[in-house]
Amino acid sequence: MPFPPHLPVPVQTFVSGVQAALSGFFHKLQEKAGDLRVRALLIMDRLLAKVPPEKRRIVVISAVSGLFVVLVVLPLVFAAGGTAAKDKPQEQDSATAGSLSAALPGREFIPHDDVFLPDEPDFIPGVMLEREQRTEWTAADAAPWWQDPLKNGEEPWRSMIEKTVDEILESVP
Repeated sequence: MPFPPHLPVPVQTFVSGVQAALSGFFHKLQEKAGDLRVRALLIMDRLLAKVPPEKRRIVVISAVSGLFVVLVVLPLVFAAGGTAAKDKPQEQDSATAGSLSAALPGREFIPHDDVFLPDEPDFIPGVMLEREQRTEWTAADAAPWWQDPLKNGEEPWRSMIEKTVDEILESVP
């Protein structure tokens, strides 16, 4: 490509050097792309040789859709997630909601306190792992928990205990 005559000689020399470097770069890149293509085809042929012929179509479709997800969908999701985080408004209190309503007529904003419950206090009640034992009990305190075994005589208790022991001994082989 001839240079315009009004360009100085150093500029022409520089531009021709850049052109030569870029053409060499793209020529090497084209060679490497061809080598990469050959390697990818060899790998694909090896993988497809291991797959039965009736399942090759499913494998190729799955690989292409997986590559599509990795190259197209994931960058779009990450880009959309980054812009959504920037567009997300900060927490609004009732004063901010009122000022936004005044600034944007026709749109009503609900105050933060009306939508969300207030934060709970940091008070956690203590846990009592055991209660203090009494040193002395009165008859009225023990009445719900105590049955006098001799009140009805000894026989009902004896028969109940013997029955339980007999059941246990009879169940053992």
